Amino acid sequence: MTSSETIVADRLSQVTSAWSPANTPSSPAGITLPCIHCGLPTHCETGTHPEQVFCCAGCLGAYQLIHGWGLEDFYALRDQMKLTGAAQAAGKGNRYEQFDQAGFLGPSKPVALNDGTCRAEFAIHGLHCGACAWLIENAAAREPGLLSARVKMSHHTIGFVFDPAAIRLSQVARLLDRLGYGLAPIDPQRDDQVHQENRRLLIQIAIAGFFAANAMWIAIALYAGDYSGVEAQHRYFLGLIGTALGVAAVAGPGRTFFVGALASLRTWTPHMDLPVALGLSVGTLVGSANAIAGRGHVYFDSLAALVFFLLIGRWIQFRQQQRAARAVDLMLRITPRHASLVVAPTDQTVESEKMVLVDTLQLGDLIRVAAGEHVPADGQVVQGKSNIDRSLLTGESQPMPVGGGDAVAAGTINLTSPIDVRVTATGRESRIGRVMQSVEAAATEKTPIVQLADRIGGVFVVTVTLLALVTFAYWSQASLATATAHATALLIVACPCALALATPLAIAVGLGRAAKRNILVRDGQALQQLSGRGVMWFDKTGTLTEGRQRVSTLQGSVEGLRLAAGVEASCRHPVAQAIVLDAHRRGLALPTSARLDHVASSGVVGEAEQQTIYVGNRQHLEQHDIVIDAELHRRLEQLAASGESPILIAVEGVVVTLLGLSDPVRCGALELIAELGRRGWSMGILSGDHPQIVSGVAQQLGLAPERCFGGLSPEEKLAAIRESRHAQQTVVMVGDGANDAAALAAADVGIALRGGAEVSLQAAPVFIASGQLSSLVTLLRGAKATTRLVLLNFALSLGYNLVAVGLAMSGWISPLIAALLMPLSSVSVLALTLAWRSFEETTTSQSQAGGVSGERV
Repeated sequence: MTSSETIVADRLSQVTSAWSPANTPSSPAGITLPCIHCGLPTHCETGTHPEQVFCCAGCLGAYQLIHGWGLEDFYALRDQMKLTGAAQAAGKGNRYEQFDQAGFLGPSKPVALNDGTCRAEFAIHGLHCGACAWLIENAAAREPGLLSARVKMSHHTIGFVFDPAAIRLSQVARLLDRLGYGLAPIDPQRDDQVHQENRRLLIQIAIAGFFAANAMWIAIALYAGDYSGVEAQHRYFLGLIGTALGVAAVAGPGRTFFVGALASLRTWTPHMDLPVALGLSVGTLVGSANAIAGRGHVYFDSLAALVFFLLIGRWIQFRQQQRAARAVDLMLRITPRHASLVVAPTDQTVESEKMVLVDTLQLGDLIRVAAGEHVPADGQVVQGKSNIDRSLLTGESQPMPVGGGDAVAAGTINLTSPIDVRVTATGRESRIGRVMQSVEAAATEKTPIVQLADRIGGVFVVTVTLLALVTFAYWSQASLATATAHATALLIVACPCALALATPLAIAVGLGRAAKRNILVRDGQALQQLSGRGVMWFDKTGTLTEGRQRVSTLQGSVEGLRLAAGVEASCRHPVAQAIVLDAHRRGLALPTSARLDHVASSGVVGEAEQQTIYVGNRQHLEQHDIVIDAELHRRLEQLAASGESPILIAVEGVVVTLLGLSDPVRCGALELIAELGRRGWSMGILSGDHPQIVSGVAQQLGLAPERCFGGLSPEEKLAAIRESRHAQQTVVMVGDGANDAAALAAADVGIALRGGAEVSLQAAPVFIASGQLSSLVTLLRGAKATTRLVLLNFALSLGYNLVAVGLAMSGWISPLIAALLMPLSSVSVLALTLAWRSFEETTTSQSQAGGVSGERV
């Protein structure tokens, strides 16, 4: 907070307490003093407050704001124009008080955060380009109580965090209104708002096109008259008509540029509308003066055409931003758009169902979800039983049974039977909605290169304005008309719209295309970090391997496997399931008379075909006094050394079968490691599994043994990640969003392949929903392509402006040509961004890479 803002805040607190009704004397008989800001009567009598009195807290805030920002000349201008109190109050009133009423806000109702602050999101009207967003965010940063603000150009919304004890929503709305932007609650039918904004822009373009076309016809007549001869009075009359058309174009459709420029001046924040408005003003004033005097250039054709082409450029930006928004809007791809609403019976009707839009669902509504359908909203089951697939949210592969009273989440799949659900949360407040908000936030996340572009854009506006003054002073030696034309051309052609648009648009489009590949990116900065090289650590289980046990070696009697499978058939342990699966794969008939008697962490004891069966590791069998000779010890050590988990099967106290269980290497893992090596990445494994098993997997994948560690606790994984970061290189952790949360969060970039979207995106900025290893290569390629596009866009826009400024200062560009070139730069950036190939599918082979499936019997 600046010193002036601190003074404003302190003074505001002091005077507000003095102004409160409890401290304000009121006497109908006394003569009240006028408000020093608006002139309306106050509650203060003459002599009560001799220095400064105010009729309301709004006038007090406006007065302190004006003085805090050094705009005291406002009162001098007000007095000169004899503004009355009634006229001053006409624009105030209680226009924004409804923002403090919860019923008015709808979906924009603030959400309380843990630290006592609130987060809210509103629709914002009047946005034109990236500079508008930049102006709003910088002005908001000066307002006490507004902790952060972020404008999403693609959605025409603003999200901000504020302290409700320090500022009200009505005050935020007033602040934006002073800047020339309107605040409104988000309409659930947001597409209608987009259509309305699109229609408004097209109407402005049509009006500007009408003025430009007619102004051009008059200009053609005048140019033809220079060769064929035209009477002076006719030329004078046509000049006045053409000038009127140009002024109408500037004052009507061109008004939007002056709104942005005035907001820039109010807040002392550079805005790209400032040089455009200055150029239009200079051209209008000089052209009008020349038209009235009947001499020199009038510029009316250039002015009207300039407004027309600038508005076309902004409309193209608006349309492309909406395309980017649709690419990033992931919720429609996960949750259904319609729901079956259960209508309660009445005296005249029976219970019925009707299809409604999910956006119209209210808390407490009863919906029916058929088998095979996605659940449209968070809720509680009130009738029916079914199984729910929650893999998207939680990463659980096993369906979860649900019944009356159980909670279900939007985006999950009802698998077996219809259920009735009472709605508890919808849309953005649902679990999947909150996940999607974190993904959407990446589209407005300002990476270091975007912040650099913002800083350059602010300096650029000031520099261009100064260069225009230098150009005008230099060319004024030739003539005033020449100086005006060249300075106007410079102010117009050097609009840095492309600078502000290039980097955020490239990142937003990249994130949208990644989402289409089932790669959810929460943090846009992750793409920039993944574009280079560094060290990449992998968890083993479920990441490089399939995450399930499988019998890879059988030594001894197959009959022992058959009997063990009969005992283990009712057990859900992964080792038991692997034994049963392998018996079925071999076509063995399981014993019909088998039971499981005892289950321990190291193994089981049961009976099959009237024989006692022992299944487990070496310690389990030794606990039951079963002898393991030296030869068997040697075989156990060989299996462990090869990365397999040895399991013994004993019948009536005698070991008959030795199994080797392993977690097979995943399809594509070998190709992935080879591709990462070609890209210059260093790789290693951080696993909680046995070191010998980790060593065996490393050997299969060709990884260096000294960079593969087993037997690590979550804390030890975290320590390894932190130690790697000391080497000043990008550190990436790839693992399970739930089990590896700490390590994923500690890395520069965490990539979750398992664990569900909800928990994964809380721990890691990247979640690969498909779980495919080939998507990791797609991510790296897309990140590199997106970063390359950001740099190319930035270089293109900056290079264009440097060349354009040079040509304008040297007199090679007229205002009309400048109007044509200025939107061309933004259009070029947009076209390049949309045509750029990123996040294309990889062609990684899907052959089995090192899968251990052969027998050694």
